[in-house]
Amino acid sequence: MQPHPYPSEEGSTMLEFAFSAIVLFVLLFGTIGSIMAFYTYEVVNQYARDASRYAIVHGADCSIPPDYTTSCSIGTGGSGNTAPANVALKTYLNHQIFPGINGANLTVRTTYAKAPGAGQCTTYPSNDCNGPGDQVTVVVSYPYLYKIPFIPQRSFTMEASSTMIISQ
Repeated sequence: MQPHPYPSEEGSTMLEFAFSAIVLFVLLFGTIGSIMAFYTYEVVNQYARDASRYAIVHGADCSIPPDYTTSCSIGTGGSGNTAPANVALKTYLNHQIFPGINGANLTVRTTYAKAPGAGQCTTYPSNDCNGPGDQVTVVVSYPYLYKIPFIPQRSFTMEASSTMIISQ
C-alpha cells in the first residue's frame, strides 16, 4: 500500500461532507418549515372564509325548515371568546379537520356593521347589525411555532379576516 501523496489532507473529505451536510439539511428543513408555515396560513384563510360564510347564513332572520319557526341565528352580543357568535363560529370551525392544525388553538372574533352605504343597521332600532344586507367580518387567529433543526424556535400568530354581506 502506497502512502497518501498529501498526508496533511487525510480526513478532509469527511470534514467537507460534514459542513456541506449541515448546510444541506438546514436548507432542506428550512424549506419544509416554510412550506408548513404557508400551508398553515392558507388553512387560517380558509377558516376565516368558512366562518364568514357560516355567519352570513345564520343572521337575525335565519330559521330552520320545515316550519321555519326555530331560529338558527348565531347572535352577536358580548365580546371576546365568550360572545355567542364567536362561540358558535369556533364550534363550527372545530368540526373542520385540517392535518397539522389544532382547532383548540383558534381564536375567532366577529364584527357586525351596517351595510355598506347604509345609514343604519337593517335591524334598527337594535344595533346588532346582523340582519340581511348588513356585513359581518370574521377574524381568525392561530399561533404557529416555526421549528427548524439547529435554529432557535420562533412563534408568531397567523391571522386572516373575511368580510361578507349577511344573506338571511
